[in-house]
Order: sequence, then C-alpha cells, then structure tokens
Amino acid sequence: MITEKKKRRLRPYLLLGLGLFYLFHWLFKLWLLAPDTDSVTDVFGFGKFNWMNDHLSDKSWFDFQFTPTSLLLGMGGFLIAFLLYLRVSDTGTYRYGEEHGSARFATREELMRFRDEEPEKNMIFTQNSQMGLFNNRLSFDNQINKNILVYGGTGDSKTRSAVKPNILQANSSFVTTDTKGILIHETGKSLVEKGYKMKIFDLITFLNSDGFNVFKYIHNEMDIDRVAEAITESLNKNGHEGDPFWPAANKLLMRSLIGYLYFDGQIDHYLPNLGQVTDMIRELRRNHPEAESPVELMFEDLERRSPGNYACRQWDLFNKNFDGQTRASVYAIFATTFSVFDHEQLRKIIEKDTLEIEKWNIEKTAVFIHIPEVDPAYQFLSALLFSTIFDVLIKTADAVILGEHPKKTREDLLHLQVWADEFGQIGKIPNLPSIISVIRSREISIKMMVQSQSQIEVLYGKENTKTIINNCGAILYLGSNDLDTLKYLSERSGKQTLNDQNYSESRGRNASSSKQNSKIGRELLTPHEVATIGTTEALLFLSKQNVFRDQKFNLDTHPRAYLLSNGPNDDNWYRYKRYLSDIDEWKDQVGEENVIHIGIKEVEEVPLKVS
Repeated sequence: MITEKKKRRLRPYLLLGLGLFYLFHWLFKLWLLAPDTDSVTDVFGFGKFNWMNDHLSDKSWFDFQFTPTSLLLGMGGFLIAFLLYLRVSDTGTYRYGEEHGSARFATREELMRFRDEEPEKNMIFTQNSQMGLFNNRLSFDNQINKNILVYGGTGDSKTRSAVKPNILQANSSFVTTDTKGILIHETGKSLVEKGYKMKIFDLITFLNSDGFNVFKYIHNEMDIDRVAEAITESLNKNGHEGDPFWPAANKLLMRSLIGYLYFDGQIDHYLPNLGQVTDMIRELRRNHPEAESPVELMFEDLERRSPGNYACRQWDLFNKNFDGQTRASVYAIFATTFSVFDHEQLRKIIEKDTLEIEKWNIEKTAVFIHIPEVDPAYQFLSALLFSTIFDVLIKTADAVILGEHPKKTREDLLHLQVWADEFGQIGKIPNLPSIISVIRSREISIKMMVQSQSQIEVLYGKENTKTIINNCGAILYLGSNDLDTLKYLSERSGKQTLNDQNYSESRGRNASSSKQNSKIGRELLTPHEVATIGTTEALLFLSKQNVFRDQKFNLDTHPRAYLLSNGPNDDNWYRYKRYLSDIDEWKDQVGEENVIHIGIKEVEEVPLKVS
C-alpha cells in the first residue's frame, strides 16, 4: 500500500503562531490581575495560577492593550509555532511491507472473477483456474484476450492437461495440430456427439485425409502475393537467408508461376494445384540457349490471351532483373523444395479441396492437422495452410460482422480456437505478429505450445517474438529446461519484500552478540524455483495479475472425460474414412465378393456387341 508523506504547509503553523501569540499575551494580562500570595506559605507563587484557573471567565477574551512583557511572551508563543514548522520533516513516499517489491501468489478467489458463470463456456488452465471464452459475457474490467502461450517440454502433459480438457468443453470451433496422429481418434467421439463437422489434414502419412487446394482460396492478385510469400518464407531458410536479394528473386518467380496457373485456370475453367508448379519448374531451363523454354512459351501464350495480366508482369520483372548464375540458383532452390510433390500421395491431397475453410467459424467444426515431428520438408505446406486459414477466417468474420455475408449474421459467428501443439514444427507463418494483434476482434484465438522461447525466436526473431508474447493474455507454464525461458518467467513473477534477521556472536573474554532486523527483496520465484516446480504443478501468468501456482488440470475430473478413448480397442475410439479420389471411394465401397479378377486373355475373349 502506498503511503505518501508530504512537505508541511506554512499556513497552519502561521495561524498557530498568531493564536499562541495572543494566548500568551492574554494569560500574562490575567496574571497581572491575580492578587499577590503570601511569600512564606506560597514560595513559588502557585496560588496565582489557582486564582487564574478559577477566574478565566472573569476577564474579557478581547484585550489588545499590549505591554512590553505581554508582547515578549506573545512573541515567545509565535516562536514555538515557528520552531514546530522548522523541525526535521520525514517527507517522501513509502510502501510499508513492499519496500523491495509487492509480488505475491494470486489466490483462487482473485481469479474467479474471470470465469464465465456457465462452466462449459470457459477455457481451462489448471485445476482451479478458468477464464471465460466469450468477452461479451464478462464485465469490461474482466475481459482479457484469449491468446495463450504454453510452455511445456516432452512429458509435461501439454496434451492431457491443456488440449484435451479444452476440446471436451466443445464451446467453439477448433483447429488442432497433432504430431502423433491419435488425438482425433481419442477425442473425435466427444465432438461428434456435440454435432461437430470433422476435418483432417494429414502431412504425416498423406493417407485418409481431406484435401487442401490453396488455389480454391485465391481470388485476386493479393491472394497470389500471400501464397507466394508463405512459400518463399520457408525457402528463406537456405544459406542466403541474410541477403534480401534472394528472397526478392524467389518471390518474383513464385508469383509468376502461381499467377500463371491462377489466370490460366480462370480462362480455361479448371482448378490448378501446387503439383503443377513442380511441373512448370521442370520446364524452366532452356535446352538450347537460342530456343525458348516451354515455360517461356506458356507465358507468351497467356499474354496473348490475357494482355497485361499480373503473372506476366511478374515474369517479365524476374527475367529482366535476374539472369545467368542467379537465375540458375533460384531454379535449383525451387526444384529442391517442390520435389516433395513428386510423391503421388502428396499430390493427391492437394488436387482438390474438401477442408471448406470458409465455413469453420460459422459452422461448428473440429480440424485436426497432423504434422511431422522431425521432418521439415513439409513445413512450407503447413505454414501455407495456416496462412490461408487466418486469411480466409478473418475475411469471413469481417463479412459477418459488417453484415455482408449472404447467409450469416453476427449472432452466427463462432469463436475459433487454434491449439498449435509443437508450434515450432508448423513453420514460419507470414505476418503472424500482425495477425495475432487483430484476430481477437474476429473471435479467433491461438494457443501456441512450445518447449522454449527460443523456438519462437528462431522463426520470427527476438523483436517479433516480443510482439507475439505481448499479445498473449495468458502464459501457462507446465515445465521447461531452457534458461532464457526460466529467467523470463522469474522476472515476470516479480519481486517480494521479506523480513531479514542477522544474528552475530563473538566469544572470548569480551563476548558479545547482536541481532539486526531489516527488509530485503528477492524474486517471488527464482529461475531455479520455476524449473523445479512439482511434476503435477503449473504456473499461470494471467495478464495484469500475480502469478497463480496450482495443480495441472486432472483430465479424469472433467464431466465429459468418459467420452475419451484410451486405445483402438475401446468403444470411444473414433474412426474415419477420407477418399482422395472417386476411384478410391468406389474401390472401397465394392465388396470383395463382387470383385472379378481377370487377365488380359479373358478381356480379349469378351464378345463385343456392335450396334
């Protein structure tokens, strides 16, 4: 508590001095009226004082006939007031008990005000801390943005204590990353019972997956730039990362190739896919210096059919500014990156689009994105997917909020939570620091789950990492061994003031001892104490609040935990089937008893009817 001691004001003491001046003058005049006492029986003259006390009301209070002695005594009274004013003053600002810091642990009761009255409309942090997901249901002073940063290493129960409990809440649409590919099986039944549409995009096996064709979400030149940037941000991890020359070259070529497919698809009425970019890259080089490459001829043909289009302008810029070895290097980088589309299964999941991203925040949808734990080859595709997700959902939310959506109103807009487990494995999402700053008003929130702060810094740099963290309304710490992370959380916990007692003793002929009490400051939690919290404990750093120390959420205590699956052999294991082509679906639907196995000889012997 702040206590401020201000400097004394002169006016009160001036009034006191005038009052004492007159009082001393008046008392002396009363003294003069008192009869003399017997000097033998009243040596000190106290009898006069007794008389004055008995006759205070006999004398008029107004007496302005001063004598030299009364003036002298009056000035003595004024001097007393003046000395009181001049005495040593202890001015300043004090915080008793908080001299070195006021940090302390938050209590469960203090965090209760952030909860929604309806339990299922909350986000779950720990066993005793929750926060309402919908700000319009909370008072203004209890509204905090819903972006969360979760620190947790391997084995720190990120999935069990954070992801699964919040999926069971079933209070929004969900986008969840999973590096093991089993979360959809374990939680799927609980979501289907709540009427969710299920979507799956598998970058681990490329099988049994919905399709994602980014060209479905390209509607103009700005979308071409967005897609090109998302891909080239991943390409910038090569050795030329520090040189802006190479990213510029990559972007120009990528805009050209994606733009060509977009405009060609518009003219010839087909939906292109990223696999066709690989086909074009194979035909970029000239077989003879004087003979134009197939891609050059394709751009010339597109210019004739659509004069001055954006793709051809970007192609011209690339050719005019980059040639020789530079162009060859850019071709090589692209060929290496896009060679992943030589896998037939990968080409299949990008040929058609069944994700329907534009519906995720207006229809209850649960999306599970399987990303590899260690293979970075497909990070550009996962980063492109997330870039598209944010772009499409922001546009959908804006259309609904502004009343421009053809079917939905503001009441139909759903909150969408992105639970990004192993956030560092997604790849670099373009403009994430800006995106995370604006998605709150679109009813979108992201929960980034990392093992250390350095995982974010590697992708986005230190300054952008600060922006990302500053836009998180809560930090949930489940465990980490990263020293920088531990130091940051220790500083965030703040300093507290403690009473310190020093006792010293000396022995010998002149033995003595002393005890000294003082106040000292120390971190509420040192980096070591942050690192060594119990395996079942968690720390919650809620915006503008003291740190809350609590038990991790016990999944078994959730009211809907009985719907979770523990393995393929129980009834709650969610099974799904996705077909990447019509022929795959047809083959799967045909029973084995209806399959006829014949060879070429039998086919040739089948009689043909000629009409």
